[in-house]
Order: sequence, then structure tokens, then C-alpha cells
Amino acid sequence: MIKVAIGQITPKTCDKQANTEKMDKWIQEAASEGAKLVVFPELVLTGYNCGDHFFDEAELIPGPATQHFSELAAELGIYIIWGMPEKSIDGVLYNAAALVGPEGFVGKWRKNTLPGHASDTIGPGAFPDRKFFKPGEHAPIYQTAIGKIGLLICYDIWFPELARLLTLKGADFIVGISGSPAPEKDIFEPIVKARAAENAINFIYTNLVGKEGNTTYWGGGFVVSAGDPERKVPGTPILCKAPYTGESLTFAEIDPEAARKIRPAFPVIRDLTTHMYEELAEVHRVLT
Repeated sequence: MIKVAIGQITPKTCDKQANTEKMDKWIQEAASEGAKLVVFPELVLTGYNCGDHFFDEAELIPGPATQHFSELAAELGIYIIWGMPEKSIDGVLYNAAALVGPEGFVGKWRKNTLPGHASDTIGPGAFPDRKFFKPGEHAPIYQTAIGKIGLLICYDIWFPELARLLTLKGADFIVGISGSPAPEKDIFEPIVKARAAENAINFIYTNLVGKEGNTTYWGGGFVVSAGDPERKVPGTPILCKAPYTGESLTFAEIDPEAARKIRPAFPVIRDLTTHMYEELAEVHRVLT
């Protein structure tokens, strides 16, 4: 079993020092409780409401933040995932997630899908993605001492194609981080569970919480097992659940062999066919 921690935080906008200090404290607490992985939400390093200041707050990956957390990860023997704005060439930013561990910088994920839908009417700063960020175009997985990790950021989770791609590339578990606002709670939670069930894969999810500017986040992170082999049901049980209000550090024990155990009983991956993807690509090509 692998112990993981999800840390839901209310970030201080454009205050990397304060956010880093809080993360440091929780990483140390997670490690003291025996966790081998701690996961923080989307854009937790800076907050989501930075506006034009994203260009000042963004960093290279690897860069100063990854160096800081790599040193802490090496000291504590733990893996750390968090969201932050990534600087590329001048004027180009990504909404990114970074992964570091005892061995140093491991890798990153650039948010592939940038939201711009009805929920972004909730206030200034909500869903600034399309204004400030360039979409990522790759779907890597990363080999670590605790298994192969795939990453998704917020709206990415809504696209079953991305989670399926990470699964087919061999991920042992998928980590999803978000800055999801309160109006999305009732539609977001079942989608996270569906990604775990349809891929028969362990899924770790954490979200921002509380109020940042005019945006209220619903928290509520959770960890879902790949499945219950005795009941032959994928995407169950929920191994831990964070509260909907208030900052928290929540722990779960994950069986890294859960996917191997459930897939023979519920062989959704076996039953995929190539023509599904070929026809999907053909139809989508016509639409676009």
C-alpha cells in the first residue's frame, strides 16, 4: 500500500512566499504521517486570480519552485505535485503541474484544454486560461519509485480521451488537480469518479478551497480506487474525502496493484477496439 495526501488550500493571490510556506508545512506533516506522495491543487503556488501579474509570477519548470520542492522532497523522501504558471519564451505561459521527488525534478504537465464556458461568468479572475495560457500538446507519464504517474489539470479531466491515453500509456494512477469553482461541484465529482471507473485506474483528485477574490472553490478532493475485485466493480471505493469547506490535509492508502486485480474481472481496457479511435478521429476531422 502507498499512503498519499491531498492538500486543499486557499491560495493567497500573487503571494508565492506565503503559499510556499504553507505547502512546506503540509509536506512536512504528510511525510511525518508516512505519506509517499502529497498533491496540491491547480495554480496553488500563485492563486488563480493573478490577471496580468501571471507574467510576473510565472517561472520556468524546472526553475526556482521546483528546486525548492525538490530539496524538500529529497530531505523527506516524498513525491510532491502542485500547480503553477509556467514561463516559456517571452509572452508565452502555460497552466502547469510539476512533479518532483527524492531524485529531483521528475516532470511536468501542461494543461491541454483551456476552459471558456458558462461558469466563467461567476466573477473577475474566473477561468482566465484562454486569455493568459497556451494549451499543452503532450500527454507524458512519469516513472517513479511509487509507480507510473499521469497528470491532468481541471478541465482536462472532463475529456475521457486524455485519461484513457494516460491509461493506455501504462499509468498506474492518475493525479488530477483543479481550481474548480462552487457551481461545478455537482457535475465535477461524478466525472472524476467516471474517469477512475472507465479506466479501472486509481485516481487522486484535489481542488482549491475557500474564497479567492470573487471566486469560491468547493474543495472536496478525494481518492478513488481502481476497483473492488471481490464485487467486480471498477472505480470504487472512495478511499478518502476532503471537506467542502476549509483547508485540509487528507490521507488515503492506495493499493498500487488495484488495477491489475480489477481488470480481469471487469476488462474494460481489453474490450477497447482500434476502430473506435479511428472513427472518432475521422468524425472529429470532419467537424473541425
